Amino acid sequence: MNGIHDMGGMHGMGPIEIEPDAPVFHASWEGRVMALGDTMGAWGSWSVDRFRYLRETIAPVDYLAKPYYEQWLMT
Repeated sequence: MNGIHDMGGMHGMGPIEIEPDAPVFHASWEGRVMALGDTMGAWGSWSVDRFRYLRETIAPVDYLAKPYYEQWLMT
């Protein structure tokens, strides 16, 4: 695979900024989005494979522009 979603080993994306004292979630809504995903998985309405597939259908420009949990909301 060679899509924008498979960025491992790509060059030119800039350094990874390590935040030593970063909170688990940067905004309270991010935790709620994760909880929704966990709940859907527990109900059997969601699978990791389906979730990955849906994230890979996000247009590359949107994928790069949206924060991680906002991508979750788009799926």
